[in-house]
Amino acid sequence: MDTSLLQRMKESIAYEFSRTGPPDGFPSFHDIPAGRYTSDEFWELEQEHLWPKSWVLACRADDVSEPGSYLRFEDLGVPLLIVRGQDLEIRGFYNTCQHRGAPVVRDERGSARTLRCQYHSWTYDIDDGSLISVPDERDFVGLDKAQRCLPRVRCEVWDGWVFVNRNLDAPPLLDYLDPIPWEMTQCQGASLVAMRKKSELIPCNWKVTAEAFMEVYHFRHIHSRPDGDSHLDSRGAVMGLLPNGHSRMVTPFTTQSCNALGMDDWSDWQLHDKPGWPLVETMNEMIRSTNVAYSMFPNLISPLGAHGFPFLVFWPVEKEMTRLDWIHFGVKDWDGDELPERWDTELARFDAIMEEDTLNMEPINRSLQSPAFNGVPINYQERRIWHFHEYIDRMIGLERVPEDLRVEQLLDPYVEP
Repeated sequence: MDTSLLQRMKESIAYEFSRTGPPDGFPSFHDIPAGRYTSDEFWELEQEHLWPKSWVLACRADDVSEPGSYLRFEDLGVPLLIVRGQDLEIRGFYNTCQHRGAPVVRDERGSARTLRCQYHSWTYDIDDGSLISVPDERDFVGLDKAQRCLPRVRCEVWDGWVFVNRNLDAPPLLDYLDPIPWEMTQCQGASLVAMRKKSELIPCNWKVTAEAFMEVYHFRHIHSRPDGDSHLDSRGAVMGLLPNGHSRMVTPFTTQSCNALGMDDWSDWQLHDKPGWPLVETMNEMIRSTNVAYSMFPNLISPLGAHGFPFLVFWPVEKEMTRLDWIHFGVKDWDGDELPERWDTELARFDAIMEEDTLNMEPINRSLQSPAFNGVPINYQERRIWHFHEYIDRMIGLERVPEDLRVEQLLDPYVEP
C-alpha cells in the first residue's frame, strides 16, 4: 500500500465529513427486491451460476503442511479434497472415486502417500490425481485409466491462504482479487497463526449476513460502548468499490477514541502500539489509526488490525440458513497451544460485537418474507451492498436473472480502476 493511496484516503475522509449529500450525479437506487433473499428461483440461480465459478477460502497452507497431507472441503456443496503433493504443491480434487462415486478419503484430514478409495481400492497419484492402480483391472473391458483421473478444481495460494474455484477457466486468484493482495501485503499473512475459529448457524439468507458487514451506517446505533462512544464515525467512512465485486471501507475513529489514542483528530494518523501485544510491524499508520475492512467477493470480509484480525466467511447452508465462520489471525509470541489471557479477552470482546451484529439477522430474514416489506432501500453509505448485488447478477448472467429480481447496473463509473 503506497503513500498515494493513504493520501487519497485522507482526502476522501475529509470529503465525506464535509459533504451535504451524495456527489452530484450519483444514481438513485431502486429497492433491492426481497425475492433475491427469499425466492427459490434466485437461490437456485446462485447455486448453479455463482458458487461454481467463485474463488472461495478453503483453508490455510499450514493446514496441509507436509507432503501427502490432505483435508476434506465441502463448503461449496460438493465433496472436494485439498492435498499437498510430494512435490510440495497444493492442489484441489473432487473427493469422488471414478469407479462408483465413493469418497476417496473419509477422514476430515490426514496424510497418505497415495489417494486410495476404501471401497474397491482404486488408487490415485497424490500429485496429479491420475489413476495408478485398479484391482482386477483385467475384468474392466476397455478401461482407459488415463480417462479416469480424479477431476481437478482450481487451487491457488495467496499469502498463506488457500482458495479454490470449481471453474477451471477462472482467472488466476491474484488477478481476480487485485488490488487487495497488493494492499494487504503489509499484513504478512503467511507469517500469521490462526488463533481461533468460531462458527455460528444463523437462520437467514447468506446475503443478509454478509451485508451487515458492508456498512457502518448502523455502528453508532448498536455498537455504542457504556460511555456512549461508538469508536467509529460513520460520517467519514470511505467506500471504495473495487473490480470483481470487491470493496474497501476505511472508517475514521470518533473524537473520543482519537483522544484516547493521543491523536489530535481523525487525520492525525500514527503508528500506534498496543501495549503487551506483538504487532505486525509492517502495518501502516492508516491501519493503526482507522478501521480498514476489505470485502472479497462473494463471501469473505476482513476488518484489519495491527495486532491481528479476523476473516469473516459466510457459507450458504440452505436458502434461509447461513454458517458464519470467524477466524482470527495474529502473531504468536508464546510457547504451547493455550491462548494467553490477552487473546481470550480480545476474542471475548469481538464475540460481543458479533453478537450485536447477528442479533437482527433472523428477524430481518422473517421481515423479508412479510407482505409488509416490498424491498430494501439502499443509501449512499450502503453502496457497497449495491455493488455486491450488481456483481452477483453478473456472475449469474444478467439475461438469466428475472426482471423483477434484477438490480440495475449503476456503479461502474464509481469502481476504482
